[in-house]
Amino acid sequence: MRHLSTARRRLGAGVATLAVGLGAGVVALAGPAHADGGQAVAAESGDLAWGFKQSFRSYVGNQTAALPPIGALPYGQRITLAPPAAFDLDAAPASTSNQATPNETLPYLLPVSGGTVASADDLTVETTGAIAYHFPSHFFDITVENVGVRVSGGVASVVADVQAVVTGDFGEWHAGTYGGEDVTLAVADDADVTLSADTVSVALTGVRLTEDGAAALPLYGAGELLDDLSVSGALAPAPTAWTPSVTLSQATGLDPEATTTVTVTGSGFDPAANVGTRPPLAGKPTGVYVVFGAFPAAWRPSEGVAASARKVIDQKWVLPDPSFTEQGGQVPYVLLNPDGTFTTTLQVSAADTAEGNYGVYVYAAGGPVNAGQELYVPVTFANPGDVPIDVTVPEAEQPEEPGSFEWTISGAGAVSLGTAAQGEGAFTASGALRQVTVTDTRAGTPAWSINGRVGDFVAGERTFSGSALGWTPAVSANAGGAVAGAAVPPGVGTALTESRTLASAPAGHAPGAVAVDAGLGLRIPLTTPAGDYTGVLTLTAVG
Repeated sequence: MRHLSTARRRLGAGVATLAVGLGAGVVALAGPAHADGGQAVAAESGDLAWGFKQSFRSYVGNQTAALPPIGALPYGQRITLAPPAAFDLDAAPASTSNQATPNETLPYLLPVSGGTVASADDLTVETTGAIAYHFPSHFFDITVENVGVRVSGGVASVVADVQAVVTGDFGEWHAGTYGGEDVTLAVADDADVTLSADTVSVALTGVRLTEDGAAALPLYGAGELLDDLSVSGALAPAPTAWTPSVTLSQATGLDPEATTTVTVTGSGFDPAANVGTRPPLAGKPTGVYVVFGAFPAAWRPSEGVAASARKVIDQKWVLPDPSFTEQGGQVPYVLLNPDGTFTTTLQVSAADTAEGNYGVYVYAAGGPVNAGQELYVPVTFANPGDVPIDVTVPEAEQPEEPGSFEWTISGAGAVSLGTAAQGEGAFTASGALRQVTVTDTRAGTPAWSINGRVGDFVAGERTFSGSALGWTPAVSANAGGAVAGAAVPPGVGTALTESRTLASAPAGHAPGAVAVDAGLGLRIPLTTPAGDYTGVLTLTAVG
């Protein structure tokens, strides 16, 4: 039985799916991120409860068969723990006759020290602390420490660092040193994983010694049952993915004879990314400058361009707290919110002496250099000699013709391919074109085709070629004798940057309608900078 979220999940074979969408031709590219190791398990947020093996705790804790001349160790010295491991005082001891305080035959609590959780089928939980079993009259001294739980490929296992020092032959024991680091001691017949947004817990039953475990601890054979085990911990919040971007309330056709107030809205700016190297905020968070100006084509501080090359016409300084408050909390300072957003205004005008590219520029403030927060949005002004002329053209009255040719695209808004997934050799994304319906009832039913091509995908100054996009056309409800166009593989040759046929019908085809669909696929080079990219797929009808 499988459940997700806050429900319990029993391990077994499973498939994880990633939902992706393509919106208005926007593809969000995420960088390699955290490889996705998943969320971290917070240290000291829980305990692993285990007793290794009840009968073994009783055997070592009682030492009733201790042989002379060594004899039995005193109570309290037979099973010892290295902090922060502790005896589980709420559990039942393996033997009530042990007189140590606390009872040495109790199970153990091992504090969680870390781990990662990608899913209920892919996780690790690590602990710290050690358990030592001392039985000198039976010639062994065993230490088990750093016990952890791993779940991978539907298999749950118990791992630990083990050292077993055997000083003499005793039964099946032979003198020597056994063990090793990160030994897979046992695997579980069954594991229940409870995974929520902020916690993880694992309960293992049918915990059986492995071949490696039997070799590291020559006490029992492979397959021997050990105690059941449980562990729980808190999940640390996933790291924020900072993707800086800015938008302008107006960026084109501004009046060159006037000053226009333009609103600048920013998002995705890490408030801690920039630390000042000069007064007044040396050693403190310094945010970014937001500037309207006329800069040369090469303007970026990260490329070594001097400040004197950048003509500033209006500027604001966007600061996170507490730097914002320390500087008075008023214009020209603007608050950078903890979530990486800000809103400010700039006075935009055409300067007679300006040379360079008008635009809104964003870059690290106070001395540091941060290429990841260097952004540019062009601003254009209307030509003073331009005279707008408006005219309304009514729809022409057409003489009636027998039959018609019509084509429509279903739905509204953009297609969304979502966040591309990093694969071997490329980022990939997929989705579906909105359905196109073609109806042709014209006399003589001449030939027709629906064709498409795409330009570059753009995110600010960053681009990648439209040849990354491909499609696989298909026709259905085909009463009009149509034929689907050939599949175009993404990222191969010119792909859809050249006009390709989505669907067509030959001259003399049957009159009627056809539904045309296409699966869309992107294959984007791994060298593509992260960003939200927009591309335009243009469909045209011929016939």
